[in-house]
Amino acid sequence: MSVAIVCDSSVDLSAELVAERGLRTAPVGYSLGATYYSQGEQSHAEFYEALGRGERLTLNGVTSEDWESAFMEAAAETDEPVICLCQAFGSSSPSFDAAEFASRRIEHFHERAVRIHQTPRSTAAQAAIALALARIAQGGGDREAVERALDEVTGSADIFMVAPDVDGLDQAGELSAVQSQSGIGPLDFGVPVFRARDRIKAVDLADDEDEAEATLLDRAADILGDQPAILVVTHALAPDAAERLSNKASARLSVDEIHVTELGPTVGGLLGAGAWGMGFCQAPSAPS
Repeated sequence: MSVAIVCDSSVDLSAELVAERGLRTAPVGYSLGATYYSQGEQSHAEFYEALGRGERLTLNGVTSEDWESAFMEAAAETDEPVICLCQAFGSSSPSFDAAEFASRRIEHFHERAVRIHQTPRSTAAQAAIALALARIAQGGGDREAVERALDEVTGSADIFMVAPDVDGLDQAGELSAVQSQSGIGPLDFGVPVFRARDRIKAVDLADDEDEAEATLLDRAADILGDQPAILVVTHALAPDAAERLSNKASARLSVDEIHVTELGPTVGGLLGAGAWGMGFCQAPSAPS
């Protein structure tokens, strides 16, 4: 592959798909109570069980050491600069600061360049972007082609989530802030639909799950139009809902490729078990 691409593990892609597409991931760190974990050390069931017991979640981001390790592995595969996709979720971005520090070390001690791109997208939307760029890289595109593809697909990248209730937000201490910023009033009496870019924002309140999924797909269709799209359906211990949404999306949208993932701590830690949704972006143009 001509260009190596690194992203953080909040993309929630399976190890098999990451390896198949030639991607590298750096693990997101988080704490449950006083115990620190790197994403992947707990199963999804263990993570959501701990949340259900009332364990307090703190997202710590990716350490500079883990970024540096991922950059070095990626740099060994190419003479091109390493492309790093770094999302900014939450009020601050410790992962971005750590990535910049790690890139400076790589450049100083190993004379290898890392180009960091902070995208205003998260989890499944970031996963769709990473898959789009990996396609260009595996097709022989150089660094400029990959970065052109990034510019091309980012504007169409988004993620919408459905939660059966607001218990997760309430437990995380985020419910009041999300409700006050939504403009649609209390979220307790219906099925809320959220946009999860750099933060969680409630965008609609449906009467039931079917209506919530229809709202999600309407918004995706408005953004994507008839463009072929890369879709990443994600869920927090809700495989039946994910399968249902995947089938609806395949029937409604112009699907270039579609994947189902399990939602990790970055957004799952706020919405809680039972949430599901979809990230997407348009499929990239073939490199010229």
